[in-house]
Amino acid sequence: MGADERSIDSVLERPEMGSYRWVLYALCGLLMGLEGYDAYIVANLAPFIARGLNISIPSMGFVFTAQAAGMAVGFYTISMLADRLGRRNIILIGSTLFGLLTLASTMAGHLEQFVIVRFLAFGALGGTIPNIVALLAEFMPEARRPRLLTWIFIAHGLGASAAGLFGPSFVQYHSWEAAFWAGGVLLLLFVPLLWLRLPESCRFLLIRNPSDPRIGEILRRIDPGFSFTPSTRFTTTEVKAEGLPLAGLFRDGRAPMTLLLWLAMGSALCATATISAWKPSFLHVLGGLETATATRMSAVSAFGAMVGPVMLTLLMKRIGVPLALALTLILGFVAMTMLALVAQINALGWVLSFAFGLLVIGAQAGLNSLAASSYPTSMRSTGIGWAGGIGRITSMIGPGLGGAMLAAGWGAWTIYTAIASPLVVAAVAMLLFYRLKAGTARRAPATAPA
Repeated sequence: MGADERSIDSVLERPEMGSYRWVLYALCGLLMGLEGYDAYIVANLAPFIARGLNISIPSMGFVFTAQAAGMAVGFYTISMLADRLGRRNIILIGSTLFGLLTLASTMAGHLEQFVIVRFLAFGALGGTIPNIVALLAEFMPEARRPRLLTWIFIAHGLGASAAGLFGPSFVQYHSWEAAFWAGGVLLLLFVPLLWLRLPESCRFLLIRNPSDPRIGEILRRIDPGFSFTPSTRFTTTEVKAEGLPLAGLFRDGRAPMTLLLWLAMGSALCATATISAWKPSFLHVLGGLETATATRMSAVSAFGAMVGPVMLTLLMKRIGVPLALALTLILGFVAMTMLALVAQINALGWVLSFAFGLLVIGAQAGLNSLAASSYPTSMRSTGIGWAGGIGRITSMIGPGLGGAMLAAGWGAWTIYTAIASPLVVAAVAMLLFYRLKAGTARRAPATAPA
């Protein structure tokens, strides 16, 4: 008689999260927050770093481009590796490297060294974030997955907020390097806790070996009443895709969906990266605000990023994910072009910085959630990584152009409209995505067997 079989879906698809999964969610949230701080500290302290390296503020565009390039390399290469080697180890290694390279950023003596270190740091970060999202997606029940994956980016916004709020204080009382030391050390101190408490994905383990006893041990932590034996073979209703994960993104009718996700992610990330990188400097140069004021004003966007995912999930319930994203992206475009009015109405900068987090970063969180929910386990990390990788390639262009426009003396309206315009492209992609999914849903009954 063969080994007994137990479905992992009966546990993982249970709507009640339970304490184990909430602890896992909290761990990943804390990690996203720490990495959000380290990721946004350069943008928030760009004028101070430029002064410390004896370079002009527009020269920081090279740094922003290098960070985007490093992120693209991480998204493209390491995410594919994770679909072969697992989520847990990639997260641990990537977090450790990102923390160490954040500390190494303080040792750069000139622009070229700083650019290289930030490129490497964001390569590590680019390999980590898709796997955090993939790991959570594979532990969350499908009914709650879009909402919970969108909300996890609230933690990322909190980290970015901390970078903007506390970064200038580190500069005031010590140096810009101190802000990097704080972020790097905290992240490195968190890694041992991850090593002790972070599990591997049950769904990934099942793909590799359906009889892996670690699957039963993890499921028992989620549901103490779950029982299994050493001979238990675990199963799932999720269909395993064959072949290379990258090729799978275009198989079985996924090609149009994949291309639209790439277009939306590429366009939205281009705008998000450019505005995130340059907003403190633009508020200072174009808006005539003091450097510290511009930095703190920009940091308000992180509070918007905390509210944005909540607002977005409410919209998703009413009109669906693609339409909610399209509406949010259009509103984000309007708000970002209005930043040109800050020179005349300084107080408007606080409102529009909040709107940047609420609408633009909030939409980015929703796009990441949509990508994670659109692919099966065997290619999920690759799907998230390649969609994000396209965005990192386009976001290499945006920050560089932002610096060029600033150096060329372009006007505020022209600059803000130009850097926000990719949000319109992303909104159109989401409208097409909606039509694609609606068409697929209409055809499904006709193709179903009688």
